[in-house]
Amino acid sequence: MYSILYTHGQSRYYEFTMQMDSSAVLRIFIDLSCLAAVSVPILILKLVVTPFHRGFYCDDESLMHPHKHDTIPTWAAAMAAFSIPIICMTIIEGVRLSMFKRSCHCGVVQKRYFQVLYRCLGAFLFGAAVTQLTTDIAKYSLGRLRPHFLTVCKPDIKNCSAQTGYIETSVCTGTDLAAIQEARLSFPSGHTSITMYCFVYIMIYLQMRFKWRKCWLLRPFIQVLLFYMAYYTSLSRISDYMHHWSDVLGGAVVGLAVCLLVVFCVSDIFTETSCCKPVDPNDRPENDLTLFKPARHDDRLSCQTSSESTVSTNSAQHIIAVS
Repeated sequence: MYSILYTHGQSRYYEFTMQMDSSAVLRIFIDLSCLAAVSVPILILKLVVTPFHRGFYCDDESLMHPHKHDTIPTWAAAMAAFSIPIICMTIIEGVRLSMFKRSCHCGVVQKRYFQVLYRCLGAFLFGAAVTQLTTDIAKYSLGRLRPHFLTVCKPDIKNCSAQTGYIETSVCTGTDLAAIQEARLSFPSGHTSITMYCFVYIMIYLQMRFKWRKCWLLRPFIQVLLFYMAYYTSLSRISDYMHHWSDVLGGAVVGLAVCLLVVFCVSDIFTETSCCKPVDPNDRPENDLTLFKPARHDDRLSCQTSSESTVSTNSAQHIIAVS
């Protein structure tokens, strides 16, 4: 393992090779376990749990709307919500680290790139899973009826009239049981919560990480476009009679709340990324707790230092520590 010190004028940088040690593998395992712990309950809710059986009034006009097809299908909303942020982060982090490479002559950009991308995508996916789980818990716990519930339920007219009052027993004669169960999952809107989370997250990410001064309107244009995508997706859920307006509002609140928590408490969006570390008494390579990290003298799994040599060139001075 090599640790190299570059000196350029008044600036000095550490460039160091990185290795996957046992602690890094452990951290990856813990990260994936945390992500799975949030994701698995989503599958359990979908496959095992039945929504709360909420009653209704037979003359409730808010539940008599027609059953329409989705303007934006679930698969399309999910594909856009996940693919756009992942592609943006993959490209932007690569461009940023390539610029650092030219400025400090680093030779470890590729490994550093995967480290930074791992953190960016990990925080993003963790927040997306939390958003979906929060949404599904509310859906299955409340069991609010969709605006087209009576259309798919097709209640028995003999047992359902304005005089019967509040109906809690099952009077549905509809044969599409999956549609009836889905019609009990109105609040909050899942389309709204996940698109709002993903697109607002990438909007904040672009604000902090995408800096191109030569074309200063490009970033706000992309941000506005992303906002309109989330905005239109939310409005389409109301016009398709898939949700009440309050369901969409609730989904937006869930998505925005989780997004802000992840941005400020989990992600590294506000942290400057560099493939080289500046020399500072309190900022040395061995103190950088990253996914890929150099061997440390106080690490039980690290090897003892065997020798130290110094190499100088015309453009830089290198101190190579062989461990």
